[in-house]
Amino acid sequence: SIEINRDLTGVILHVTMSRETRPGLVEDTKFWVVRPEISAGRISGLETLISGSYIAVKKGTSSRETHAFVGLEKPPAVDTSTPGLRVTLKTPKLYSLQRGSRVYTKNLAIGRVDDYKLEKDGTISLYLFIQPEFSHLIREGTKFWNSSGISVTGNLQNGLTVSMESLASLIYGGITCETPDKLKDSPPARSGQTFRLHKDFQEAEYGIPMTLQLATGSGIVAGRTKVLYRGLKVGVVKKLDINKDAFHTVTATILLDPRAEVILRQNTRFWVIRPQVSIEGIKNLETLITGPFITFQVGDGPYRDHFVVESTPMPRPTLRPGSAYVLHSPNSGSLTIGTPVLYRKIVVGEITNIQLEDNEHQVRTSILVYKPYDHLVKTNSIFWNVSGIHLDASLSSIKLNLSSLRSMIAGGITFYNPTGAGEAAEPGTGFTLYESFAEAAQAEPALQPRGLILTLTSGEPVPVRVGSPVNFKEIKVGEVMDMDLDNKTRQLKTQVLIYEKFRKLVNGSSRFFVQSGLSAQFSLREIKVAAGPLDTLINGGISFLTPADTPGLKKRRVFTLYPDREAALNRDKLRLTLHFSQGQGLGEWTKIRYQGIEIGHLNTIRFDESLRDVVAEAVVDRKTASLFTTGSRLQLVGPAVGLDGIHHLETILTGPFINLQPGPGKPLREFRVQVGAKGKGVDFAGLDIVLESDHRGSLKPGSPIYYRQVPVGMITGYDLSADGRQVLLRGVIRPEHSHLVHRSTRFWRASGIEVNGGLFSGVSVRTESVEALLKGGVAMATPEG
Repeated sequence: SIEINRDLTGVILHVTMSRETRPGLVEDTKFWVVRPEISAGRISGLETLISGSYIAVKKGTSSRETHAFVGLEKPPAVDTSTPGLRVTLKTPKLYSLQRGSRVYTKNLAIGRVDDYKLEKDGTISLYLFIQPEFSHLIREGTKFWNSSGISVTGNLQNGLTVSMESLASLIYGGITCETPDKLKDSPPARSGQTFRLHKDFQEAEYGIPMTLQLATGSGIVAGRTKVLYRGLKVGVVKKLDINKDAFHTVTATILLDPRAEVILRQNTRFWVIRPQVSIEGIKNLETLITGPFITFQVGDGPYRDHFVVESTPMPRPTLRPGSAYVLHSPNSGSLTIGTPVLYRKIVVGEITNIQLEDNEHQVRTSILVYKPYDHLVKTNSIFWNVSGIHLDASLSSIKLNLSSLRSMIAGGITFYNPTGAGEAAEPGTGFTLYESFAEAAQAEPALQPRGLILTLTSGEPVPVRVGSPVNFKEIKVGEVMDMDLDNKTRQLKTQVLIYEKFRKLVNGSSRFFVQSGLSAQFSLREIKVAAGPLDTLINGGISFLTPADTPGLKKRRVFTLYPDREAALNRDKLRLTLHFSQGQGLGEWTKIRYQGIEIGHLNTIRFDESLRDVVAEAVVDRKTASLFTTGSRLQLVGPAVGLDGIHHLETILTGPFINLQPGPGKPLREFRVQVGAKGKGVDFAGLDIVLESDHRGSLKPGSPIYYRQVPVGMITGYDLSADGRQVLLRGVIRPEHSHLVHRSTRFWRASGIEVNGGLFSGVSVRTESVEALLKGGVAMATPEG
């Protein structure tokens, strides 16, 4: 039965014991209640959750029998007869220690806290039990310190020291002990011996020394700045010294927790963590209060105790399961550690580290793709940097693409798997990281739109760029994909893509040319302005024409890229070589006319090898090839002012033109152009004649030839005969009047005024016509028959 005692200070349990237990009921037998308890890293009494609490008993050693006992609130300490070492620790505070807290050395549990009690002087006594197999490790010079929980010391003015040990000791509490090397030979500890419990290894003045070279000691405080690993304290800065090098660097002497000795390896890397303000927000905010701290990444290799702090960001610890991959790029762009990895705008991973390659020519970006997304990374996956905002603007349109909010602010990496993707990539596989989608599309055909890829070559610079449009009849049908320079031929190679739906517009007869967006032609008669799409005006572009339905197109066909549409049209034209005595007034705008109709123009102008002659290349319509023979004459026609008026006034603005007079003979492709005489020139074809005269008189090109005072032709030019004794006047009779000229036809001058007279007969004045009076002329007559 159970009853309350009279003074209400406890309960009295009336217990019936089995008869055979009577010899054990002596005055030092212990009784206590077993209840479920979670403490010191262990769970006890778990079965009582189902069966209920029970009373446990421990037999005493006394010989005096008794039937009245005082029950214990907790299990009794280990019997002193149990093998092992028992020592007592004195401490001013209990910290987070409790019964059952572990005692460690070299990260190995060697004992536990059996009990503790508050002494009359205000100190606390901790009673430790060290297992017998480890009792030899405890010497009289051994030091004990608290390695449990979180301890905060200091103030906001002088700085705070926050100490936190391992997660297990944070929950359960613990004590660490070590024997300094200089006290290794001190006598073994005896049971009942008392030691001091230090608050941490720093106070115990026991640790492993190391040094760290820093660029600056800003924010680093001796005695307070901690070395943390994933939030756990493993060391503290003991002192700072300024080095006598050129940069006056600082060396920090650090005392490491003995349990952290494993980090002193060749490839371990250290960083100083300070507050960081970026577009993503404020990082390491806690360091505003606690001050900067030192952290590290554990490496391998031989023992080392001196390190140089790293300037690059610390690798991000792997917090989620996944697979690691490596990306190679010329630079890191705006990427930082922690930047997300996206797949179809879903975050599937993150950047864990950014560092230079061993050759220092590229950047190595380590990423972690979380499970279960890591199967998305294939052997042929394509990665590129996404800034979050992509703006494609021109005068004709503006395209704005926003990615996820996080990648819009901080950037990110995305990847794409081409159709028919390969096998899943093994962890650690390396990939190329492109700076943008445009760069990736340029290098990876899988990202390019389907279509026809062509190569265009040109000898001169082309005012286009990657992404410039390729137009057909002012409609965009493709774009420029790449531009490169051929080292051998020194030709500029432009690679263009014709979209799949427009590929049939291209065949073997297609001609590509640069489209500047705006062209103009001015003359006295008209002004022509042709404007292409506005985006070609800014970014330049390429256009093409396909004059014939030529079936088929050879693979890897290379086309010539002409500087303009005119040059593309001139590809099939007839080319002539023209010689001039001087080049004044000549240019690519100089036209070649026949009967007043333009049939060609000059293409290039240069000096000949002797630098005495001007040589021009001209292009004319191929259908006029029969007009250029050994008997043909070409004359440069410019403005002319005379008594009969002003001729070819428009050539003051447009420059002179070349007039063609066809003649009989064999085909000829090289001519000398007459540039000495100026006049109206010949605007028609007809019967060519040559008139012989003793002198030229007032005749000149353009002077009319009359028949019965009706103009039927004109003088087209003049020259001396071979012996210089006569003047040869060239003329032409219009086709409709050519039948009037026969072998017996007579020609005479009809220029000026003829005066005849005598004293008795009088004076007679005669002229052919007023027109002949002003500008001279030639008359002709053909006898009857």
